[in-house]
Amino acid sequence: MSNRPDIEIRRQTAFGEDGHLEVTQRSVETSLEDFGADVDHREQTSRVDRPEASEFGVDDRPEVDQSSESNQATLFADTDDDQQTLTGEDAATRCLFDD
Repeated sequence: MSNRPDIEIRRQTAFGEDGHLEVTQRSVETSLEDFGADVDHREQTSRVDRPEASEFGVDDRPEVDQSSESNQATLFADTDDDQQTLTGEDAATRCLFDD
């Protein structure tokens, strides 16, 4: 069963040569390519390949190596507890990404 509602099409319209909408009798199909977008036509796989356990209750999947390398930055500055900004605010609670 689909969650999509049934849509009844009463009239199909398309842009005419003069740029105005005109009622047409034929079906009009458009793609993002018609608007200049690059569309990837390769067949996509929809599932992530994950190893499965050999039997219920036994986790014999191989370990996944995780890199400690990241491109994340800290949100707050590393400061001493009593350090203040030039305006007298607590420096430890000042966000580095304020405008």
